[in-house]
Amino acid sequence: MNVTVGIDMGGTRVKIGLIHNGEVLFGKVIPSKADGSLSSQLNTIADEVNLVLEEKQYTIDGVGIAFPGIVNASEKKILSKYVKYPDATSMNLADWAKEKWGGAFVLENDVRAALLGEWQFGAGHGANDLVMITLGTGVGSAVMFDGKLLRGVNHIAGNLGGHMTINLNGDRCNCGHIGCVESESSTWMLKKVQESDKFASSALSKVPKVDFASVFACAKEGDDLALEIREHSLNTWALGIINMVLAYDPERIVIGGGIMHSKQFIIPRLIELIKNNVWIKDNPLEIKSAEQLEYAGILGLYHLLNSNL
Repeated sequence: MNVTVGIDMGGTRVKIGLIHNGEVLFGKVIPSKADGSLSSQLNTIADEVNLVLEEKQYTIDGVGIAFPGIVNASEKKILSKYVKYPDATSMNLADWAKEKWGGAFVLENDVRAALLGEWQFGAGHGANDLVMITLGTGVGSAVMFDGKLLRGVNHIAGNLGGHMTINLNGDRCNCGHIGCVESESSTWMLKKVQESDKFASSALSKVPKVDFASVFACAKEGDDLALEIREHSLNTWALGIINMVLAYDPERIVIGGGIMHSKQFIIPRLIELIKNNVWIKDNPLEIKSAEQLEYAGILGLYHLLNSNL
């Protein structure tokens, strides 16, 4: 059986998938070793894939990589040095994939790949004017106009919604700017929770790890600091989404990332915060949680390998 290999890189986790006819036959999530080299990480991934290929007797007809940074998809090059993977811009990924397995190869930004996956197989289906937002370690974005990905002359169009400045008095972001959506409301921001005067008396001081799952859980129990962080994050995400809507005028916003396991609370609150601030009257904006929370990017890579986008 022929399969497509999808590799969705991340700062925290790497997702690997083998896809046939739009179905993920095998999926695995491994820890990211993003402080090290991309070359070493990819060789570890190749070993994982080869074990399955040998066991299942699959053959590969294409390979796709989704990367959390600015990429030139047509030339298959990583353009921006991510916070991690310091050797990423120097790698020839097409040659690497050809050497490992042969077949076709695509490279795409991780959120653009996720948008394509949701467009074809998830919450974006049936809409051709979309904005995708991912909430997690960072805040990512991607845009589609009339069924085509927005890329731009420098390959950044629609990708940097997380780096829109919304707080002139905010902290410096890892990108170098001040008060970005990402520095105000992502996992990077949670690293500073222990600096709060409320931390010692908060339930968050007793959890193994302060992440959005623990923040939402403690907020549900009425913890003051967790409630403060949750509401700050929601308001920040809403402002970021409003900026994206005013810039790109989509018919639908799809929100992904691990935080959307709390979608029953997040989506209604975001709709409430956004609805009166987007200048839309005739065609109400749809805001939906991603449906392919684990493998949207991998399915998007599969679609790229089977289309002419």
